[in-house]
This record gives sequence, C-alpha cells and structure tokens, in this order.
Amino acid sequence: MTIEQVIDNVKRLKRDYAVSDEQIIADINKVEMYIVLNVAANREGGNEIAREYGKYDLQTDRGKELLVPAPYDGIYEAFCASMIDLEYEDSERYVNDSIVYKDLLNDFTSYWYRTHRQTRYNRYYM
Repeated sequence: MTIEQVIDNVKRLKRDYAVSDEQIIADINKVEMYIVLNVAANREGGNEIAREYGKYDLQTDRGKELLVPAPYDGIYEAFCASMIDLEYEDSERYVNDSIVYKDLLNDFTSYWYRTHRQTRYNRYYM
C-alpha cells in the first residue's frame, strides 16, 4: 500500500471530518516509526528497513510503498481513523478503531517475528 492509497482510504472512511493530508501523513509516520523501532529492530534486515522507511512528511513521494504488507496494511488506516476519532472526541469510534489497530499490530508483529530471525545483538539470540 502506498501513502496516497492510505490518504484516499482514510478520507473516504472519515469523509465527514476535516482531515488534512499533513495530519494523515504524520499518523502514517507514527505507525511506520513504531514498527521500525519496536518490531523490525534487532531482526534480520532491521538496519536496512530503518534507513528506507519512516521519516515521512508532505514532501515525501505519495507513491512510496509502505513497510507493512497485505493483509496487515489496514493498520495505517485504523491508526489514522483512531487518531481522527480522538481529535474529534468520538470515544466509541475511537475505542473500536483502536482495537482494530492493536489487533492488526499484534498480527503483523507475530508475522514479522516468524519470518525474520533475531540478530546476534538481540538479548535472546539463539
């Protein structure tokens, strides 16, 4: 999924809210940096991932492919939606979108750990 696709999907989901591209890109960046620093770090390919992904802003190419693959890529939309709900104080939707985000994050983390071995510098390396 690309940055542009996430922006379009979030704006379609939250069409009744005034949401800027800048806000959505900032939220995408939060998710991506969390994954880079807390999921991909100390795993195979972690250093390359840290150099290539994250640090997005308005000048970032909207066609940039994001790190999380399908079927977990809904994580970006769920996080953006929950942040919009939080901003607009829609607590019921915030709770629902947060649960979806956390479930997708847990599923993606499990997938990543299964498919990428720990590096030697990880405390539990075997």
